[in-house]
Amino acid sequence: MKYLLPVLFTMIMFCACNDTKKDTQSTGPVSDLCHIDLIVDTATWLVIKNDSFFQKEFAILESDTAYYGGNPSYDLYALGQLNFLHISQSKGFWDNQQGSGVMVFQTQKPGMKDSIFTSWKQFYKDSLYVHTYKGSDFTLEEVMPWYKSDTTKPKEPSIFPNLTSYSADAYKNWGITDSMVNAGLAMKQFMASWGGKELESRLFDAITELHMTINQKEFVEMRSALLAAGYTENNKIFTHSFNPAVYITVSEEKGKPKYSKVKFRLTRSVEEKQIIFGPSMTLKLNGDEGWLILN
Repeated sequence: MKYLLPVLFTMIMFCACNDTKKDTQSTGPVSDLCHIDLIVDTATWLVIKNDSFFQKEFAILESDTAYYGGNPSYDLYALGQLNFLHISQSKGFWDNQQGSGVMVFQTQKPGMKDSIFTSWKQFYKDSLYVHTYKGSDFTLEEVMPWYKSDTTKPKEPSIFPNLTSYSADAYKNWGITDSMVNAGLAMKQFMASWGGKELESRLFDAITELHMTINQKEFVEMRSALLAAGYTENNKIFTHSFNPAVYITVSEEKGKPKYSKVKFRLTRSVEEKQIIFGPSMTLKLNGDEGWLILN
């Protein structure tokens, strides 16, 4: 796979509570929603992987196995024209973490780690962590909330935001011109360079809404990241001029997936269709929009 956007998956977030007054601090560098991570049961993962409609009509589908601390993560990448889904099995590294999720933003201009960090700290009073991932032909800087790991506690579903920025050398290694680097590489260009012409034949255009149910501590983290990325908040609804709207419900109830619904814009209108991948995931398409429902 040409682009593997790694995440430091060991982050299970804990932070101090904050109020929800409107923040007026300056925001960070221009960033796009790159992808979201969804952790599903193995049976659902296998149905998605082998579903002919999903992989031939809905999205370009690639599979991969990554290793974190020596533990495997079994991954699917469903490519859209503006962003993608990263779907992993709840075994190996993700054992007993079905329902977990990650929200990943990517700066349009490379080398923006320091700017991300500075802007995020305006909205988040706890500690942030910078992780540097070096691939064969790129360096990716990931900024995320920091926590002290407690290995005595059992794993449970979690969610965290991740603001990232590639190195300038990475773009050059991928044949991206200096003029494009200077102007800022939007995700549409990034995904086109990954999926190629084949991407244009698929239905998955872009994620347009994200609905999540998270606890108060996770909300503090998520809110701060969204504000740093340029979102506006109104009663736990976060909107942006070109990124997906984010709808957050705060609940301390356990056992539910962090993402409840994901809305898509489709590249063309289709007749109403529903695909049940298993008890934990359903894809519904109708007209020029689609919904991924997670239970």
